[in-house]
Amino acid sequence: MKSTPLYLTLLFITVSSAQADWKFSGSAGPYVNALNFPSTTVSPSLKTGLSTELKLDNKINNSWRVKSEFFFRNDFLARDSVETLQWNPKNLYIQKKSNSLVFRLGFQTLSIDGPDIINPADVVHSKNFVDPTNPITYSSAGLSVSQEIEKWNWEVFYIPLQTPPVLPGAHSPWLPRKNRLPVESNNLEFRIPDNVRYQYQKPKELDHALKNNVSVKVQRKSENLEAQVVLYDGLSQSPFILAEVDSTLISASPKYTVLANSPVKLRPLYYRQQVAAGTFVIPLSSWAIRGGMNWTKPYKDERVPGETITAVMGLEKNIETSIGMITMIGQYIRQQRQVETQISFLRSFFQEALSFGARVPWGEETSFFLGGIYDQRGYSSIYKLGGTHRITNSWSIEAGAQYLQGPKKTLIGLYDRYDTYLARAIYSW
Repeated sequence: MKSTPLYLTLLFITVSSAQADWKFSGSAGPYVNALNFPSTTVSPSLKTGLSTELKLDNKINNSWRVKSEFFFRNDFLARDSVETLQWNPKNLYIQKKSNSLVFRLGFQTLSIDGPDIINPADVVHSKNFVDPTNPITYSSAGLSVSQEIEKWNWEVFYIPLQTPPVLPGAHSPWLPRKNRLPVESNNLEFRIPDNVRYQYQKPKELDHALKNNVSVKVQRKSENLEAQVVLYDGLSQSPFILAEVDSTLISASPKYTVLANSPVKLRPLYYRQQVAAGTFVIPLSSWAIRGGMNWTKPYKDERVPGETITAVMGLEKNIETSIGMITMIGQYIRQQRQVETQISFLRSFFQEALSFGARVPWGEETSFFLGGIYDQRGYSSIYKLGGTHRITNSWSIEAGAQYLQGPKKTLIGLYDRYDTYLARAIYSW
């Protein structure tokens, strides 16, 4: 994450002139993330470090407010600088309220309502893909204007320079280490040698993708319906990754099969796209129907994906029990893509998939969660389970596991043994 002297300066000016008290809160603690993957000189199988979130809020008066929320995570064992320290200001802005209009200047993370597991309207902000199965949303710096009129509200967000996505480091086990590269093509297969090495090349920006991004959101909330429409013109959340390799032809039939030589050079292409998305929530007593759809159209360039349509439909059920409120979610996901030729993370996994999730409390201090996604086309799946326990008002512990399985010919099949286990302690204040 690059430095932000302009916004920090604005904050310091505000702090020096403000008379109201600051509200400071946050959480911090150590974590250990073990990957069921044989450690090599190239790829580590253990991550450990500190994860921290800091929040600072100051409502100066009825018109002015300053808000900041930072995320930090470091990895003591990482071999790439991009993973050694990860950080992002989730929110770092000055807010001015004038009558019914609200102006915000700085880093912001838009609030997007919709389906919980996969939200098709979450299209504006870039992602941190250091762990592509658990991407982290990064904020965007810009100016937003919003207004609420009875049951309606709208928001326009102008982003002069979008935050670029973060990819796994060159030594990451999430870059394929066996068999082949995940090129989604019926005509070409890139096989890779043992102990393959990767090198990232300087990213290439197409159609000024990072500059002058704009989003518009219109939302309606009532007792019987919550719905929103999002329009966006700007950087795609995940880049196209162009593989630049020297290779040897192994076979020309039934498809071209080549063996890539180390190092495999990866060049991220930042491309621009137009997106129209919508989501809705219909509450029905203890049930809720949640759904949404998006349509993405990249600016024309033969190197990047074509148009994509993603649709999600789901049900949510709350059950009141003696141990607490149990929440269960089920979703059906369908995605149609025009072109399938790029190296990507999990995109093809959602061509036709079922997902589920459940959160089960066990008293006031303990809760468990279970979730998963099943790919009906590739017969692949990802499952997650875990739990949290509050020891005191300040201390809590968390543990979890994630399992991946799939046939070798599928994208998830490349990571069939990449089961992960997480343990962390959290101190909150």
